[in-house]
Amino acid sequence: MEHLEKVKTRTVDLFKKVTEKYGYAKPVAAIVGGLWLFNKLLVRFGFFMKKQLKGEVVFITGAASGIGKQMAFMFALQGAKVALVDLNLSGAEEVANLINERKGQALAVYCDVSSYDSVHEAAQTVRERFGVPTILINNAGIVSGLKFLQGDLGRMEKTIQVNLTSHLYTLKELLPDMIRNDHGHVVTIASMAGFIGVSGMVDYSASKFGAVGLNESLRVELKLMHSKVKTTCVCPYYINTGMFHGISLAHQWAFPLLDEGYVARRIIQAIRQETEVLILPFTGMLASVLKAAVPAWFSDWVLNFLGLSTAMETFKGRA
Repeated sequence: MEHLEKVKTRTVDLFKKVTEKYGYAKPVAAIVGGLWLFNKLLVRFGFFMKKQLKGEVVFITGAASGIGKQMAFMFALQGAKVALVDLNLSGAEEVANLINERKGQALAVYCDVSSYDSVHEAAQTVRERFGVPTILINNAGIVSGLKFLQGDLGRMEKTIQVNLTSHLYTLKELLPDMIRNDHGHVVTIASMAGFIGVSGMVDYSASKFGAVGLNESLRVELKLMHSKVKTTCVCPYYINTGMFHGISLAHQWAFPLLDEGYVARRIIQAIRQETEVLILPFTGMLASVLKAAVPAWFSDWVLNFLGLSTAMETFKGRA
């Protein structure tokens, strides 16, 4: 007890000296900032309690390649049953076969996510083979990379259908069971382009802004219902999946090209920690805060200086 009293006295004395020199605002701001940073580090390195994924039924759209494929392997290692839902059935089957050969449980399912009928059929197949899906990963996405006046309406509409409207389809199909069972998790793979508009990505940004808004509104609705169904919105920078092949990256020290394996691991971690919003890299959060805090002309200048506004000028995409 005597030792605790000494610590208490020294702490009080130190606080008095600091406040006498700097006032109250700066020390309080430093303490709050330090606690916030400490919390972020704990989350980043996975120190918070994690829920288990064993036995969960995971419905991943766009799972034949990229981060969808990487997540499928990681979910299987955690003991989950994985449904690889993709327009590229042969690619999904290759991944499913590899998982099953490694004693995991995986199923490849054909699905055109821009068609509700196709989504319904895929969901029925998964229910029959694995049971009711408990984790939905809305991952399927496409990008044209064309400036607005160069693109045709058909391609723009397709981008919206695949990147946004498909989320409405999968949610309408799978969310009622989650709410009924009071158990589930919805993951929206959005993008930093859902916070910051970029030249050459008008239709893509529109779809991702919509995905971010959809997730946010859904999260609020579920909380007002006192539902235990969780949501996670993932907003990454460019990932080395080949989807954005050819883009120019001026300041990789601040905004590096993300590795698909790293992004997949962080998403799995976010699901297990029930993180509501995941922005990758961390500097992406600073960019979105900057945009909200300063005039548009200044944020435009900063984004141009960092090379973010012109990154799509050299875009080639997948072969």
